[in-house]
Parts: sequence; structure tokens; C-alpha cells
Amino acid sequence: MYGISEVITTGFALFAMLFGAGNLIFPPILGYELGSNWSVAAFAFILTGVGIPLLGLISIAITGRSIHNFADKVSPLFSKFYAIALILSIGPLLALPRTGATAYEVTFFHAGYTSSSLKYIYLGIYFAVALVFSLKPSEVIDRIGKILTPVLIIVLVIILTKGVFFNDLPIIEKTFNLPFKKGFIEGYQTLDALAMIVFSGVVLTTIRNGRELTKKQEFSFLIKTGLIAIFGLTAVYAGLTYIGATFGNFELVAGAQRTDLLVKISSTLLGKFGYVVLGVCVAGACLTTAIGLIVSVAEYFSQLLKISYKKLVIITTIWAYFIAIFGVNFIVVISVPILIFLYPMSIALIFLNLLKIENDKVYKGVVLVTGLIGLYEALGVAGVVLPEQLAKIYDVLPLSNLGLAWVLPALIVGFLCGINKKIAK
Repeated sequence: MYGISEVITTGFALFAMLFGAGNLIFPPILGYELGSNWSVAAFAFILTGVGIPLLGLISIAITGRSIHNFADKVSPLFSKFYAIALILSIGPLLALPRTGATAYEVTFFHAGYTSSSLKYIYLGIYFAVALVFSLKPSEVIDRIGKILTPVLIIVLVIILTKGVFFNDLPIIEKTFNLPFKKGFIEGYQTLDALAMIVFSGVVLTTIRNGRELTKKQEFSFLIKTGLIAIFGLTAVYAGLTYIGATFGNFELVAGAQRTDLLVKISSTLLGKFGYVVLGVCVAGACLTTAIGLIVSVAEYFSQLLKISYKKLVIITTIWAYFIAIFGVNFIVVISVPILIFLYPMSIALIFLNLLKIENDKVYKGVVLVTGLIGLYEALGVAGVVLPEQLAKIYDVLPLSNLGLAWVLPALIVGFLCGINKKIAK
């Protein structure tokens, strides 16, 4: 069995695993852009940034699947390519370089140190440190993370308390079409649903922590710890979105972008010293995340490609360095079409596994239709001109105004595939 203290401790551990310092830049800009529509957008953001990742963890705990066989029921070949796409997304393509770019912009760039040479030096030192600790894992970096993360959370609590309860700035009325869709898709940027599929084994091992639990007890334990993590993350994301909305008509932040807005909000609410503490904590937390990502990417591809771990660590780090140079906004822009393509399939696979669907045809049909609709949306966001006939078909799909155009077609195709197998029998 387990006690309430274990549930609370493990719940906070799960919160820390899902809570990425780099994710702090997304909720404030969401509220800033949407103003009076902030609550709808925050709810949608929390669905994809918190709810779906935890459902993914539960589905993996129930089925016992990992990234290596998460999509096997579609086909082993698809499962391999799907796993590679996830690893690349949370690694060298998106999340890894974003940690460096976020650390630089929060600590130096928005403090007025904007020269290109300084950026190259800063990022060079950042990724060099990440490289060293990735080649020779050490407890030092873990200890740094265990110190910085609690300090970061304390600073955030102060920001949230001042920004929510002691903030006289009014939320201005703004007209914004499709606020739910905006928040839902912005939640993709947390990358937590994809990361949860990749790191599920590590997360579950940490949660179980050697406990001897029955399946029923483990499920109960996981739900309780998950609720604690959900509450914590919801408070952080909703609070930061609300604070961003209150700064919508504040001249100091006029025209601010993601990292810039976070810096200006923290400077306004905490003063210069508070901003410095926040910047150091964010940079440190981003660094520990970067090391974990480099190690995971190198270990995965060293087994897959039979290339030495050391070479892959070096290649991954150098690649991330060059992408990070382009900055956070560039990385976010290139990530949107990639995530719009990957997320519908990932959410569908999470639910199929969660529901313990055993029919392979259902998996194939659902992933095919979600993949095609996701591809159409991704190409549209990327600026590719598509035939008008496709646009007409897409426009009549229910829930397209919520960013969920794939849901009903997936349900229909899944149902038909299931019925087809029964008829064949």
C-alpha cells in the first residue's frame, strides 16, 4: 500500500517532470494576445499541455507499451518512423535548441546585451556545458536542478500571487476569432504529450519507486498523483495566461514577443532583483532539460543506427547550437506545422491505447485519417497553396473551428474499420 505523504511527494515529482522552464513563455503571450478571451484559451492550452500528456502516461501504464511499440498496431515500420519523429521533435529539431535560445533571451538578450557575438559565445558555452555533462553524466547537474527548480517554483508563486491578487491592470476587451483553437494548438508547443510517450518508462519507474502495488492500487496511485500534477500545472498556466491578459494594454510591453513579455512581466512584478533570480533559474532549468534531451537522443539513435554514443552526443549538440542561433520565435514558427501534423496522430494513439482497442484495422484507419487531416493543416500553416476542393471538404468538417477537425472523421473511420472486421468474421 501507500500513504498520503507518498501520494503528495510523488505528485510534486510528476509536476516537476512535466513542468519545463521553457514552457513559461507560452501562457503569458496567449493571454496578452487574447485579452478578454484568455480563460477559453487557457482552458484549451491546459487540455493539450497538461491533460493529454497525463492521459498518455495512464495509457502507457495500463498497456505496458513504450515508445518502441506504442504504435505497433498500425505497423512495426510505422511505429519505428513515428518514434524517430518524436525523438527528433523533442530533441535536436525543436525542444533542445529552444532551451538554449530561451535561456539566452531571458538572461541576456532582454537585459540589453544584444550583440551577435555575445549570443554566439553564450550559446557556445551553454551547449559546451551540456555536451560535457552528456558525455560524462554526473550527479552535480542533478543537484543543481534540485536546487534551481524549487527556487524557480517559489519565484513563480510570488509572480502568480502578485500578478493575480495584487494587480490593478484591467483586462481589455479584444475580438479574437477561435480562441479555443488558438489555445489548443499553442498547447502543442509544450511538447509534453510527445515527451510523455518517449519518457514514459522513466516517469513510471520514478512514480513506482520500488513499491509493490497491485494493478488496481497502481492505477489509483497514478490517478491521485496525476491530479496533484494537474492542479499545479493548471494553476501555473492559467495564472500566467491571466497575468498576460492584464498586461494587454500596458505600454511597457507594447509589441512584446514570447521571452520579452515574460521578462517584462517579471521585472514589473518583482523588480530587477526578482527578474535576475528568475532568469538564472530559467537558464539553469533549461540546461538540465537540455542535458537530459541530449542523452536520450544519443542513447536512442546509438542503438538504432549502431553509431557510438559519443559521436551522436556531439552531432546532436552541434546541430542544436546552430538552430538555437535563430532564436525562440524562429523555432516556434518552424515547429507549428510539425506539431500540427504529429499531435492529432499522437492524441489518437493515446486514446486507442487507453481504451485497449485490440483491432489493428481500427489503429490503421484512425491514424491514416488523423495523419491526412494533420498533414493538410500543417501544409496550410506552412503556406503551401492547396486545391480549393480540399479546402471545401475541410471547411465542412465539424469541430474544425476548435482545432479538432480530425476527431469526427477518426471516430467514423475507426467505427467502420471495427464493423468491417466483425463482418469479415
